Amino acid sequence: MKNFLAFVFLCTANLPFLATAGIINFGDADNYIFATASTEQWSGNLLLGSEAHIFGSVAASKTLELGAGVIVDGDACAGITNNWGATVAGAAGACTDFTQLANDISSAAAQAQTFIGANLGNVSGNSQFIGNGFQSFVINDLLLAGGDTLTVLGSVEDYFVFNIFGQAKLGSGANILLSGGVAAENVIFNFVANPVAQSFELGGANISGTFLSSGRTFIIGDGATLNNSRFYSTESIVANVQDVRFPISAEANVPVPAPSTFALFAIGMMGLVIRRFNKKS
Repeated sequence: MKNFLAFVFLCTANLPFLATAGIINFGDADNYIFATASTEQWSGNLLLGSEAHIFGSVAASKTLELGAGVIVDGDACAGITNNWGATVAGAAGACTDFTQLANDISSAAAQAQTFIGANLGNVSGNSQFIGNGFQSFVINDLLLAGGDTLTVLGSVEDYFVFNIFGQAKLGSGANILLSGGVAAENVIFNFVANPVAQSFELGGANISGTFLSSGRTFIIGDGATLNNSRFYSTESIVANVQDVRFPISAEANVPVPAPSTFALFAIGMMGLVIRRFNKKS
């Protein structure tokens, strides 16, 4: 009886881990490659430069600026759209619930921030992180110069969360590379709000992964290679980019039983065992 109760306790105590063993819940943001949404008056702006080709959908709760020649293969949802000669294949205008989108991005960032793992201090130069199931890391400053490479090596079953609290800048020629089959939707770079470091800036870098922030602006310069990247922010995004793709890996979306399922099972089993024990007594 004591051993069983100990087992039930361990199962219920680990419910939060079991529930988050899959992908962080991005809610409506999952529908977009670029999404910026906020309930604040001056946030939620997305600017796409004239050479941008987005192989998916974009959303901005306030203003979406589409330069001449921009191509959006999916929807372009926005409170206000200034289209200077762009082509949008899908729906345009207020085609999503922006309050829900803002809440989903904020909630995803808050969830990511709860995963406080090994403190890496400042990350610069070349570094490699090898998959071992679920791992989380804290980074003070993320500063990669041209030629510097941060490599994430893992399988489709591995999951990484990097919480960046300080400065975040990637120079032209810097790299964030995924190797070994690890899915970009399972590699989260969460840029925590900071009154001093208010942005994530990159030049002509080659980066892959999911880039998230509740409180920072993303500034993406010309020449960036974004073949496996998506960007979510509650502030604004300035993207003078070219081709941007984010192919979803079906294998990475492994369904995880809801906490209530485990809880009901544990409580039910406990009740049966206690009832049986009482009968014997």
